[in-house]
Amino acid sequence: MSENQELYHLDKLIGFVGDDPAAVKNMVGIFLQTTPELLETINLSFKQRYSEKIAKAAHSLKPTLDVFGIDSLHTTIRSVERKARDGELDNELLELIDSVNTVLEDVFNSLRINYL
Repeated sequence: MSENQELYHLDKLIGFVGDDPAAVKNMVGIFLQTTPELLETINLSFKQRYSEKIAKAAHSLKPTLDVFGIDSLHTTIRSVERKARDGELDNELLELIDSVNTVLEDVFNSLRINYL
């Protein structure tokens, strides 16, 4: 299995848009534009102690991560959402957020190289 396949797989995305390279590239571009914004909301909201904003942004990320096959974050992003909804702004939540940041930075870099 290649590194890209471990980071993400686009089977669901291709199922939605079809096996059209231009459509896949367009969706990757949208992902690369919107996902960092949601990630920044999570990071900034943790620093500002806004648990509701963290939960909302994490909730918004869930379907995107699923469609892009970022399976390694399936449980993590749901844990971020749950802990934020419960107001648990602790070191465990920070570690989960750091994990999301690390994985998504790798995904962003790989998608830029392979699709843009």
